[in-house]
Amino acid sequence: MRIRLPLLALSYALISWWVAPSFAQPYPSRPIELVSPTGAGGGSDLVARTVADIITKEKLLPQPIVVQNRPGGGGAVGQSYVASRRGDPYIILLAVAGLISVPLRTGLDVGIDKFQPLGAIGFDLNSIAVAENSPYRTLKDLLAAARNKPKTISVGITFPGGSAHSMMLRLEKLSGARFNLVSFKSGTESVTAVMGGHIQATAENLGEVMGQVEQKTLRLLAVPAAKRIAGLPNVPTLKEQGFDVQAGAMRGFVAPAGIPRDAAKVLEDTLAKVHKSAAWRDYMARNMYEDVYMNAEELSKWLTSQQVEMTQFLTEIGLALKK
Repeated sequence: MRIRLPLLALSYALISWWVAPSFAQPYPSRPIELVSPTGAGGGSDLVARTVADIITKEKLLPQPIVVQNRPGGGGAVGQSYVASRRGDPYIILLAVAGLISVPLRTGLDVGIDKFQPLGAIGFDLNSIAVAENSPYRTLKDLLAAARNKPKTISVGITFPGGSAHSMMLRLEKLSGARFNLVSFKSGTESVTAVMGGHIQATAENLGEVMGQVEQKTLRLLAVPAAKRIAGLPNVPTLKEQGFDVQAGAMRGFVAPAGIPRDAAKVLEDTLAKVHKSAAWRDYMARNMYEDVYMNAEELSKWLTSQQVEMTQFLTEIGLALKK
């Protein structure tokens, strides 16, 4: 027996079959927003733009990555913005430490549970640098001045609770020095302030000072690494100067919680390709990065382990809000 569909039903079925593919576009089908929670020109901004450029030039995704700067609140503005886009796979955030420190400092509900870890592709060490014409020729000189006249030596940091802040507070505790720590919106502003004579030193990431070091407008006094960096053989570590302190920024990426699993996998795989790319390896070499890679699961575990340590640290220095 031949079954006859009503003409209207048959027409609808044919139209549905014809248009269905347009509703099943592969991810991503439009540009992805990458949020840097600091100002333009700083270390986070440079990383974000470098990664976006690699993805676009090497066609690692069919759509471009568009970088947006949302500075403010020590990372709170950008972090809150991305967290509010729950389930949206078209926005990602360059941040790691802030996922723990921001909710502790501000009370905002934007902790690690509000994000989907995607991966980390490098570790950007901090540094202690002064102007080339500074009277402080060594770290010993800088510490002596900060001990003899407490709070008169100003050192630039990006935001309270960050890696630069943590490094300087630990150095104070171990050395007896007392600095005036000045917060800036970006590492670039901190570096500019040193060169302009407005502050005496900067504690920002190596990636943010290397250009000026190479141009001999800044001079490195120390790096908080486990051992001397191959590209900086004449710069001593804090450890060999008597202070067992290591500090830096893990360059990691997260998306809002609740994004589709297939989208999260695409983004994780893309970051793995960025890490392996010649362009990224060149960037790490030029900026003296430690070569670190974590996939989504590894970054999630690392964040969980860091939460205990950072909570204790921020509580000890009085930055964590009392519950």
